[in-house]
Amino acid sequence: MNAQIKSFKMEDIADVIKCWNNNLPYDLINEQRFIDSILLDDNFDSELFKVAKINEKVIGFGFGIKRKIPYLERGLEEERGWINMLAVDLEHQRQGIGTKILKELEAELINKGTKEITLCAYSPNYFTPGIDIRYDKAIKFFEKYNYLYSNNSVSMQRDLWDYSISKETIEKRNQLAKEGIRILRYEKKYMLVLLDFLSKEFGSGWKRNALMAMQRHEAEDTILLCVNQKDQILGFCMRKIDGNEGRFGPFGVHESLRSKGLGSILFETMMYEMKARQIPYLYFLWTGGAAQKFYERHQVNVYREYRLYRKVVAS
Repeated sequence: MNAQIKSFKMEDIADVIKCWNNNLPYDLINEQRFIDSILLDDNFDSELFKVAKINEKVIGFGFGIKRKIPYLERGLEEERGWINMLAVDLEHQRQGIGTKILKELEAELINKGTKEITLCAYSPNYFTPGIDIRYDKAIKFFEKYNYLYSNNSVSMQRDLWDYSISKETIEKRNQLAKEGIRILRYEKKYMLVLLDFLSKEFGSGWKRNALMAMQRHEAEDTILLCVNQKDQILGFCMRKIDGNEGRFGPFGVHESLRSKGLGSILFETMMYEMKARQIPYLYFLWTGGAAQKFYERHQVNVYREYRLYRKVVAS
């Protein structure tokens, strides 16, 4: 029996979530997150959310994104589109349904000016940076349709139950204090200089995270700063960007100081602060390369691994 591919409607929400959770076991979702992260996203377009049905029963779905609203310094990224999730019920796989959903999404994206499609890694409301390597069928599926692997990334976590700040870190922090360099909690007097620092050093995405914490009146509790004797900001870290107390990041140090050990002291201090607040663990969703090695030195462990893919669909 042929499946019909239709655009998403609100009456589909419960069945789509059921299909999602049945087929994406490492990415379970509830209705509130579905609404907040998908339907209320500024760029949501029901024409880019395809639902596969047989006799009005949802047996698969896929959704994509094309920016309608500029995102910080990235703007509209006019030639870029995303496919964030795609799934088909097990009993209906290998019947061409996933292919049909994919082709319709690609056609819609191309019609809207897309020349390159990225899988998953859409900012700011991404679910994963790429395809979890445990979804081996999905990897083979997208590779079959000429999505090209670029690199791997990982999600990491660390229990804080057994954490204690090292003597070495305390000694280094005391030595820095003698030089006028301090680790302290955010205060309002640093508001404008912090936003300027983040924009210049790391881009508007980081500035946005701090700005939102300030707007929610959470910055004093979630942001740590490294400052010198002139109150200039040398480094920054924060947590709770998605409302989860244990979500760590972003985190960085001024480019000229990245070999001075400030990052380790800042990170260790944040873990100490989190444990003191009875937060049992920290985690973050996306890192790799040298940053991953940094975290591993601090006993932060990989708990998910992803493969990142893109496809050029027009020249």
